[in-house]
Amino acid sequence: MKQFKRILAPTDLTPESLDVVKYAAHLAEAQGAELTVLHVVHTTSIAYAGFVPTVDFSGLEAELIKGAREHLETWAKKSIKKVKRVDLMVRMGLADEVIEKVAKEIDASVVVMATHGHRGVKRALLGSVTEWFVRRSPCPVLVVRPPKRAPKKKSSSRKKAA
Repeated sequence: MKQFKRILAPTDLTPESLDVVKYAAHLAEAQGAELTVLHVVHTTSIAYAGFVPTVDFSGLEAELIKGAREHLETWAKKSIKKVKRVDLMVRMGLADEVIEKVAKEIDASVVVMATHGHRGVKRALLGSVTEWFVRRSPCPVLVVRPPKRAPKKKSSSRKKAA
């Protein structure tokens, strides 16, 4: 069996993708590998494909990065305890391109990614970062479908009239 030295686990910070990061952490623990957890904050100017407005987004981007890092650090302290070395990264850009760049930078042995399993119109509109990355990855990719979560119960704030 191949021994992994460096595992990259990208996350969009959804509960489903964080479940897959836990899977990557178990793999890292079993293999004695380093784990890099990556979150990519989308560049705010991406929303303006035809032009970039004169508004200064640098403050917003800094806050997005800071908030994502804090969320990731808090989650990692609670959820990843047995891996010998964990690096947390927050980068800005297009997710697929940044994941590819980081995989090369850290010389990842494998990338462990979630798939949300979108179909039809939702997939056509949103695309799939995982699918794109699998096609261009510089290393093997392990695609994990997160476990289904029980739907949240809706709490009714209305009381029935007596």
